[in-house]
Amino acid sequence: MGRKKSFVKISKVASIKCLNCGEVSKRKIPKDSSPQYFDCDKCGQRTQTPVASCCIICAFTGKKCTPSLMMDAKIKGLEIRI
Repeated sequence: MGRKKSFVKISKVASIKCLNCGEVSKRKIPKDSSPQYFDCDKCGQRTQTPVASCCIICAFTGKKCTPSLMMDAKIKGLEIRI
C-alpha cells in the first residue's frame, strides 16, 4: 500500500474558458486573493463568480485558488508546496 500524500501543491496558472465565445485563456493564480471576475482576451466578456463559489478559479477550472488550498491544508495538517 502507498503512503498518504502529506502535502498540498499550489498551482501557479489556471486555464479559464470564456462562457461567451469558448476561448481558453491562461491566468496566473494570485497568492493572496481570490479573483472575483474574468475578462476574456478574445471577446472582452466579463464573467463574475457565481454566488455559491469563492472565486472565478474555483468555479470555472479544475483547480482551487491559493487561499482555499491553504485553508484546506491547514485543516488537514498538510505541508504547503509552491
